[in-house]
Order: sequence, then structure tokens, then C-alpha cells
Amino acid sequence: MILTLMLAATASAVADSPPSGPRTIQQDFDDASSDASAGKCESAIPKFEALERSNRVKAGSLPAAAIAVRKGICAISLWRADADESALQAGLKILDKAGASFDIDISNGWTALGDEAFRRYDYAGATNSYKNALARSMGEYRLNVLTKLAKATAFDQDAEALSYADEGVKIISATAKPNKDSLATFHTLHARTLLNQGNAEGAYKELNTALSLSGGLTNKATLSEVALRGDLAIAAMLVGKKDDARRYLAYTGAGRIGKSPFARAVSMNPPLCGVETGIRPEDVAVVEFGIADDGSVSSARTVYSRGGPDVAAAFGKAVSEWYWKPEDIAAIPPFYRVLTRVELRCSNVLSDGPGVTGPLRERFLSWAVAYLPSTATPDMSNANLRKTLHHYIDDSSRPSNDAARIAVLGWLAYMEPVSRQKRMAMADEALALASKTRVPQEVVNWLRIVRQAFSTVGKRTSSALRALVMLSDDPAISNDALAADTLRLQAARGWRTTKLKEAPLLLEKVAQDDRLPPHHPLRQLAWLDLAGKAAERGNSALAQDYYGRTGLADKQCGLLGVPPTLKRSNVSSVDYPTDAARMGFEGWVLTEYDIMTDGKTTNVRPTIAYPPLIFVDAAAGIAKGLQYDVSFRPGSSMACSANRRATSFVIPKDN
Repeated sequence: MILTLMLAATASAVADSPPSGPRTIQQDFDDASSDASAGKCESAIPKFEALERSNRVKAGSLPAAAIAVRKGICAISLWRADADESALQAGLKILDKAGASFDIDISNGWTALGDEAFRRYDYAGATNSYKNALARSMGEYRLNVLTKLAKATAFDQDAEALSYADEGVKIISATAKPNKDSLATFHTLHARTLLNQGNAEGAYKELNTALSLSGGLTNKATLSEVALRGDLAIAAMLVGKKDDARRYLAYTGAGRIGKSPFARAVSMNPPLCGVETGIRPEDVAVVEFGIADDGSVSSARTVYSRGGPDVAAAFGKAVSEWYWKPEDIAAIPPFYRVLTRVELRCSNVLSDGPGVTGPLRERFLSWAVAYLPSTATPDMSNANLRKTLHHYIDDSSRPSNDAARIAVLGWLAYMEPVSRQKRMAMADEALALASKTRVPQEVVNWLRIVRQAFSTVGKRTSSALRALVMLSDDPAISNDALAADTLRLQAARGWRTTKLKEAPLLLEKVAQDDRLPPHHPLRQLAWLDLAGKAAERGNSALAQDYYGRTGLADKQCGLLGVPPTLKRSNVSSVDYPTDAARMGFEGWVLTEYDIMTDGKTTNVRPTIAYPPLIFVDAAAGIAKGLQYDVSFRPGSSMACSANRRATSFVIPKDN
């Protein structure tokens, strides 16, 4: 009825057309709308666009507004980057003047705009849109919008934030046969807001009501029941019921996946502390997220945080940028890929630094960038950029010359999160092409070093380190100061359990290599390590001399962001929390801490933990016991600040 009424003013002549004649605007509109209602927006959008282009629909008219609104709703539902929100809003204004007959379209349109704002963490914008949608909704049709409003205002500190879940409970309770699952949902939403407002006791009571409505703790659960149990774990922990918290969390399945690769992400950074994010070091959050098949985060939102909506948004945004290897994610049951939670705190790291290989990598990229697609950047952690490079070298769109293919393969071999064998194969192909293509020797050296690096991955032995030294002595590489010194530094620093006796000599070679500028990052790192070794021997004068040659300020860790070498961890089985082991929990924690010049750690802070609530205290205790090599910093007791380390908690499996 609504559609016919809408088109009557502009298509009165069409109404008298015989059924066998040309299709009317009404028929085309109904066809597109039918697809949209059935969730077939991929086919509906082109049909709406065809109507927009038609000279039968006048711009600014009521029909044009209805088309814009329904097309906009579809575009947003598909997460289309080209969704025209302004056109949707303009259409809604026209429909609003047309009266109550368009209430459903208006409510759906504002709901879609709210969804789009919520996805980009604009909670205030989402709330305003949802309120407009609620104003055009009646009775049980209000429930969907009330659910969204409760989520968008969950971090507000006022009574209004609680009112939306309250109204939902009242509407459902007033029906002839109240749906228990729906009631449980609104009690959970109400409780989540109470948690974020600091009323843990009230939240715990509400959540237990929701648990009773949902059927209690069972070995089978829906996603909503898992979320409820996760909320109960948070509330129980906050009210001091730690055993109950672990029990509720156990019934979510978190920390009990046979193969849990969550910690082995390609990119997994917490948000930064500070004014820009509004997050303080003491702020903590629990973020819920899903992971797509390609390893990117499909959705991420904060469920618990006491810092307000802006802080909650900053935590959610940080998780939305994480990325895993697709093959690792494939090992996780689909149920857990859809809904996973982590405990999160902010980081004081201003920059991770490029690492020992950073200067060499940047040199290769400065050559390769001329051959890479225009969308490629030095930061290749984004999944879409990796896809671009893969498409660039597949059979259907090969680069026009071998140099371009070498550039893409050389970059992917280093950065792509695939198996060691695949990376070596990429490097081998690039080297084979380089042998018959005119490319700079520096490019060939990069490829050889990448190839060597992945041939020794996992082989933490003296022979593996000496293989790096042998490669540095190869004439083609030894004549390349940057390449040779990168290898020497890697070998000299080695691993904490495998160190070369000739390490000091290798450090001297790098530090004294005048082919590099005096304050080159590689030489700085070599001088820093030599200064630390001199200080450990008690030779403070020599340590002072070595440090002076770095050109660094007293408290700088060096431009490469490389910390002192770990000497020992002092980790043992007693560090595994007894209660966690008894209940079968496994997980990991990423900790952040400062390293003092005596090699001890201080200011230890867990930043990311999976599962939430279980291992943060144990991981902090382990980090406090770490011992690094002695460093030298004149006038300061701190060697490096905000270092990161991941600690895994795994129960040994019986053979």
C-alpha cells in the first residue's frame, strides 16, 4: 500500500497500463524492494540504481527519496564503502514529511545509519540515529532498536543508558507468553551497563537472573549464552568471587581450544596510552571480536570498560586492526572465530622500532617501491595490501617485467604470514629471476639474507648463528656494509641460550665499520652492547667511552628499538596458576615492562591477555623475574622502556 501511494503522484498514467505492456516504475520498485526484504541486497542495489538513473523518477520527489532510503539501507547492510549516508539522510527528511505511512522505512533508515556509526565507534552518532528510529517504532517493533540503543549507550554514566534495556524487559513481560531468551538478552544488556557504571553487585544479580532465564550452565551454548557467561565472569571477579568467575569462564570454552593460535598474530597491538586515545595506564577493558577467514578482524567491540564511551571506542578500534595468518585461524573452530574475548590495557610504546633488519629492509623497499602497486606502503600489515600483492603476481595479472616480480616476491618473502617453506620458495624464485635480470647487487643481497633467515628459522644453535657469519663473509655481501653488518649483529646478539664466543669481535666489527655513518643505527646498537659488556666487567670508563660514540641521549634505547639481550627467564612449572591448571585453562599474556641498567625489570604491566581474568597476575610475576644483560646509561638507571614479551601457559599433554 505504501509503495502504490508513493508513486501515484508521478505515475498515474502507468496505473492504467495493461499488464502485458512495459514494466512500470512501481513494478521495478517492487522488484528491487522484494530483493532487499529477502536480504538479496547485491541484486537489489543495481535495480535501485537503475531507477535513480531513469528519467521517470524526478530528483527530490517522494519516489526518489524512497529509492534512496532503501538503496542506502542495503548498501550499509553490505558494509559498502560507497554507501551514501548523506543521500539516505536527505531521503529520510522527505519521507518524514509524508506522514506515518512511511514509519517502517524511516525507522529502518535511521537504524541503518545508527549501525554504520556504531561500526566506526561513533557511539554518540549511533545513539542519535537509533533514537530517531525508536521514535517511529511501536510495540514489539521497538525491541530491535532498544537492543541497539542499549549497546550504543552502554558506557554512558546516566540513568537513560539503563532505560532502554528496562523498556525491553517491560515490553516482553507484557506479552501473553514472554520469551525467556529475549528477556535474558535485555537483562544482560542492563547488567553490562551497570558493570560499566561501576555497579558490579547490581550487574551480578541481573546476570544471574539472565542465566536462570537462559537455562543455567550447560555444556551446550549459543553465542549469546557464551557472551552472558563471559559477562558473569567479569562481574564475579569484580565482586570478589574468583572461583565463580573461573567457573563461568570455563563454560564459555575460552582457554580450552586444542590449538589456540590467538597469540601468534601478524599484527596485534594494544591502543596507546595518552591524550589522543584518552586511555590511562590503569584503564582495563574486555573486548569481544570475531575473525574472518582471511585473518582480519570482522568485528570488534568493547563490552567492559570504566573509562567512558571514548575510551571504550579506542580499545575496540585497536582490536579491529589486528590480523592473523589465515592458516592459523583455520585451526580454530568456527564457533570461537565468531566470538572471542581478550583483556586489554593500553601501551606506553611510542614506536616498536624497525629492529635490526629495519635499515636493510628500508633500503630494499626504496628500490622496490617503483615496481610495487600504488597501494603498497612500507606498512604491509594490512590484509588488503597483501591481497593486492598476491593478485599482482598471479597468472592473470603478472607484472610486465621480471624486476617488478622480484620486487613483489622479495617483499612478500619477508612480510607474508605463510609457512617457512613458502617464504623460501618466494625468495628462491626471486633469486632465480635476479640471476638473469639486471638488478642492483644490493637487491640480490637482500634476497639472499631473507633466504638464509628462513632456512634457519627454529634452529637456535651455534651452527645456525655461524651460518649468518659465513654469509656476511661472502665477498658480494662483505662489500655491502649494511648487509654484512646486519648479519653480524644478528649473529652476535644470538639467542639467550646460544651465544657465540666471537660475539664481542663481531660487535667490534660493526661498531668500527666506517663505511656506515658514525651514528648509524647498526653502529649505535653495537656500541650499546659493547658498553653494557664493559659495565658488566666493572669498567665504567670504557663503558662511558663506548656509549659516548653512539651519539644517543642518556635514556635512549637506540633508534632500532632493540632491547638488551635476555639472559634468563627463571620460569618454572610453579608459575602456572594452580586454579587455572586444575580447571584446564590455557592461554597467553603480552606484558610490557621497563628494563633497568642492571638487567632487572620494573613497571610490569600486562597489556593483552587471553582468556580474560585468568593469567595476568601470573604473567606479571614472571616478567618481574626476567634478567637481561647489564646495560650502560650515563646518568640513568633505565636501559629501555616499554619492552614487550609474550608468555604462554600450556598444560603438557600426556604422550
